[in-house]
Amino acid sequence: MNINIGDLVTLKGLSQVNEKPIGLVKATVGPMQLKIIWLNVNVAKRYALKHIVKTKKLEVVSEA
Repeated sequence: MNINIGDLVTLKGLSQVNEKPIGLVKATVGPMQLKIIWLNVNVAKRYALKHIVKTKKLEVVSEA
Protein backbone atom coordinates (compact mmCIF):
# COMPACT_ATOMS: atom_id res chain seq x y z
CA MET A 1 0.00 0.00 0.00
CA ASN A 2 1.25 3.46 -0.86
CA ILE A 3 1.46 6.03 1.95
CA ASN A 4 0.68 9.60 0.92
CA ILE A 5 0.98 13.00 2.59
CA GLY A 6 -1.96 13.59 4.94
CA ASP A 7 -2.54 9.92 5.78
CA LEU A 8 -2.90 8.76 9.40
CA VAL A 9 -0.38 6.03 10.16
CA THR A 10 0.68 3.76 13.01
CA LEU A 11 3.37 1.14 13.54
CA LYS A 12 2.97 -2.26 11.90
CA GLY A 13 2.29 -5.23 14.17
CA LEU A 14 0.43 -3.42 16.96
CA SER A 15 -3.02 -4.88 16.32
CA GLN A 16 -3.32 -6.32 19.86
CA VAL A 17 -2.13 -3.16 21.66
CA ASN A 18 -4.72 -0.76 23.09
CA GLU A 19 -2.63 2.43 22.91
CA LYS A 20 -0.98 2.77 19.51
CA PRO A 21 1.08 5.73 18.36
CA ILE A 22 -0.89 7.60 15.69
CA GLY A 23 0.84 10.01 13.36
CA LEU A 24 0.11 12.30 10.44
CA VAL A 25 2.37 12.12 7.37
CA LYS A 26 3.79 15.60 6.82
CA ALA A 27 6.34 15.09 4.00
CA THR A 28 8.46 12.58 2.13
CA VAL A 29 12.11 12.88 3.11
CA GLY A 30 13.73 10.19 0.96
CA PRO A 31 12.70 7.35 -1.29
CA MET A 32 11.63 5.16 1.65
CA GLN A 33 11.32 7.67 4.53
CA LEU A 34 8.52 9.92 5.75
CA LYS A 35 8.34 12.85 8.15
CA ILE A 36 5.64 12.13 10.74
CA ILE A 37 3.90 14.40 13.26
CA TRP A 38 2.94 12.13 16.16
CA LEU A 39 -0.49 13.07 17.51
CA ASN A 40 -0.19 11.26 20.84
CA VAL A 41 3.31 12.28 21.88
CA ASN A 42 3.44 10.33 25.16
CA VAL A 43 2.73 7.02 23.42
CA ALA A 44 5.24 7.85 20.67
CA LYS A 45 7.89 8.51 23.32
CA ARG A 46 7.13 5.13 24.91
CA TYR A 47 8.03 3.46 21.60
CA ALA A 48 11.03 5.83 21.13
CA LEU A 49 9.74 7.10 17.79
CA LYS A 50 11.49 9.88 15.89
CA HIS A 51 9.99 12.27 13.33
CA ILE A 52 11.66 10.53 10.37
CA VAL A 53 10.42 6.93 9.96
CA LYS A 54 11.00 4.29 7.28
CA THR A 55 7.88 3.36 5.31
CA LYS A 56 8.32 -0.39 5.93
CA LYS A 57 7.61 0.19 9.65
CA LEU A 58 4.27 1.95 9.07
CA GLU A 59 0.73 1.01 8.13
CA VAL A 60 -2.11 3.30 7.08
CA VAL A 61 -4.98 3.82 9.54
CA SER A 62 -6.92 6.31 7.40
CA GLU A 63 -6.21 7.75 3.97
CA ALA A 64 -6.41 11.50 3.30
